[in-house]
Amino acid sequence: MKTIAFLFLLLSVVIEGQAQPPDASPSAMRLRGTRSWIRVSWNAGNNIQRQQLYWSADSKRPANPGAMLLPGKDRYYIQEVRAGATYHVWLETTDQAGHTSIVEDTVTANRNWEPDPEELSALITNPGSTAVPAGMQLFWQDEFNDELLNRNKWTTNYFSSLNYFNEESRKEMLAGQLPQPAYRLNGQTINLFVNDSLPERLYTKKGNQKISSIQTYDWQTNENLLDNSRGGYFEVKVRRSKTGNPKGLNTAFWFDSPGPDLRYYLEQGTVVDGIKGIRPPGQVFEIDVFELLNAQFVLHGQVDKNGKFVHNLATHIAKGYTHENNWVIHGMLWTPTSIKHYINGHLIAAYTDKHKIYAPNHFMNVFLGTYGSLGNVNMEVDYIRYYQWPLTNGNELPNPGFEDSGSLAPWEGTATLAAAAGRNKTTGLQLTPGQKIEQYLYLSNNTLYTLEYWLQGGTASAGIENVTMVTGDLSPVASQEKRGKRTFAKNHMDFRTGAGQDHHKKTIRLAIENTGNTTIMLDDITIKTRKLR
Repeated sequence: MKTIAFLFLLLSVVIEGQAQPPDASPSAMRLRGTRSWIRVSWNAGNNIQRQQLYWSADSKRPANPGAMLLPGKDRYYIQEVRAGATYHVWLETTDQAGHTSIVEDTVTANRNWEPDPEELSALITNPGSTAVPAGMQLFWQDEFNDELLNRNKWTTNYFSSLNYFNEESRKEMLAGQLPQPAYRLNGQTINLFVNDSLPERLYTKKGNQKISSIQTYDWQTNENLLDNSRGGYFEVKVRRSKTGNPKGLNTAFWFDSPGPDLRYYLEQGTVVDGIKGIRPPGQVFEIDVFELLNAQFVLHGQVDKNGKFVHNLATHIAKGYTHENNWVIHGMLWTPTSIKHYINGHLIAAYTDKHKIYAPNHFMNVFLGTYGSLGNVNMEVDYIRYYQWPLTNGNELPNPGFEDSGSLAPWEGTATLAAAAGRNKTTGLQLTPGQKIEQYLYLSNNTLYTLEYWLQGGTASAGIENVTMVTGDLSPVASQEKRGKRTFAKNHMDFRTGAGQDHHKKTIRLAIENTGNTTIMLDDITIKTRKLR
C-alpha cells in the first residue's frame, strides 16, 4: 500500500511545477499511462504559435505528428494504446519568432491503477466529509477529472449476481455483448444518464430499464480492478435528478458479490444448476449504500434453497435530506464485524452486533449506476474515494504503535494512551490490572503468522481466536502469558489462521489483557507471516 505521505510528496512536485510562469517553450511533460489511453499534459508557453505531438511504441519519432494542437492547448489524450507497452512521446513547439523547442519523455500504458498526483490535488481543493476515520489513508480514488474514463479502474460491462439468472443477459456477458452505458465526463465530474435515446436499448427485452453503470469487476474476464477485501471507508459525492416519470427509476452506489458464477450469492448447502453456494446464511451478498431517489440503505442476504431472493437483512432510510438536484456525500465504513452508514459526515445507522456480523470477508464489486426508461435520469458523481488503514513493513495489524489514529481505534478496550511512554519515547498503551484491549482484523486464511509485542512490567496474557462468520463465535488458536521486565522486551507467539474459501480473508480476534497486579505498558504490536527460524 502506498502511504498518503508518499502521495502528497508527488502532489507537491506537481503543484510546484504548475506554479512556474509559462514562457515561450513548454516545461517538462507530465505523462499518465493507462491500458486504454495516455494523458499528456504540460505548461503551454505564452508565445507559442504551433504545437505538435508525436508518439511511438518503438522509440523512433514518426515522420509526421500524431496531433496538431492549437496554441494554449495544454492536455492531450493518446488513445487506442497497447496495454503494457512503453511509449515515447515528443512535444514540439514553435514560437512566433520561429524558434522550435522539443521536450520528450516515456511512459508505460499500465494495466493497473496507480496514484495520480493530479487527482490528489482534489483532496486539498475538494476535501471529503468528516466521516473519514482518523488514521485511515487514501487507498484508491477517482475524481473523474479526465476527459476519458479510466479503464484501469472501471469496466462498462454491467452485470450482477441477479442478472446471472437471465439466460439472455448471461449469454451477452459471456460473449462480450452487453449494452454499454451512457455517460459524460466534463473534466470535473461524470454524469451517468439514461434518456429516450441512450443507451440504445433496454438492458433486457422484457425489462423496463436502460442501465448506465460502471463497476470494478468484470464478470466475463473475471478481472478485479479493486481489491477491497480488507474493507475500509468508501465515500462518494453525487447529485441525482430526473425528469418525466421514468419506469424502473433508480440511482445507486452499491456493492455486489463477484462472479464468475453464483457461488457468493447462493448460501452454503445450496446447489443450483451445479453451482455450490459458499456464502454463510446471514452474510450480505449485496450492500446498497443508496438506491432509489430516497437514498434507501439496504443489506441484502436472504436467499432460499432454490436460489430465489427472499428478503433483505436490514434496511433504513435517512430522514431530513434532500437528494434530488442536490450534492450529497454518502459514506460506508466496512470493518470485519460491522457496517456503518454516513450522509454528509453524519452517522445514520450502525450494524455492529458481533453476533450478527453482516460484513463480507472477500472483495466486493463496486457500482455507480443510473437506471430507468421513458424519461431522463441522471446521477452526476464528483468523486469516489476509498480509505484503508496503513499497513507497512509486512505488518498486517492496523495502528500497531497506537499513533495512527490519535486514539485506540480500531482497537477496542479500556486501556489508555500514554504519550512518550512507548519504547522509543513514542505513544505507548497503559493497562492497569484487569484492563484489556482487542482488535478484530482480516488476515489470509490457513496461513502461518507471528504475533510480536513489546511489554514492560507486570504480566500480560495474549490470545488469538478465529471468528466464525455471521455468528461471531470464537475458537481459540493460540495463547500465552508473559511476565514483563523493567524495560521493554519483545515477545512473540506463532499461530495459524483457520481454513477458508480460496482467497477469502479469515477474521481473527487478538486480545491482550493485564492479568497481573501492577500496571503494564504495551507498544509496537505486529502480526506478520511467519518466517522459518
